[in-house]
Amino acid sequence: MEISVRKIGTETHEDRDASDVTNIYRVKDDGREFIVTHRSHSHGSNLGLAGRQGFLYTDTETDTVRRQVITVGLTCGVVIESDEAVEGLSPWAIRGVVMAERSGETREITITGVREAGFDQSVILVEGKAVDLHKYLCKEA
Repeated sequence: MEISVRKIGTETHEDRDASDVTNIYRVKDDGREFIVTHRSHSHGSNLGLAGRQGFLYTDTETDTVRRQVITVGLTCGVVIESDEAVEGLSPWAIRGVVMAERSGETREITITGVREAGFDQSVILVEGKAVDLHKYLCKEA
């Protein structure tokens, strides 16, 4: 199994707050390709699939990535319009996008050996060079 993540673009939303930025990543997960977006703004951030409504999250109980669409209901409450698994997109691919986003990495990130070896034995490569995931995400300020 191999996952590759590479930042392919950035969109700014000039009609909104200056902090409203969307970074776009090409994710290849075991032969399938996805365009994943990371939108950050003054109230937080979220992951999504380009051209699709909703946000992505990982379901730790089922070890899957899910896409959820939420709307405001008639009684001003929140309604979950849909919540579906994203077939072929693994939680490790999402970790790769988060790693790229937090580190500012624009080079290709490759994750190998996840299903075969588990977390402790998986290999994270940036442009072919091995990196420690924990150190990479937890840079000293």
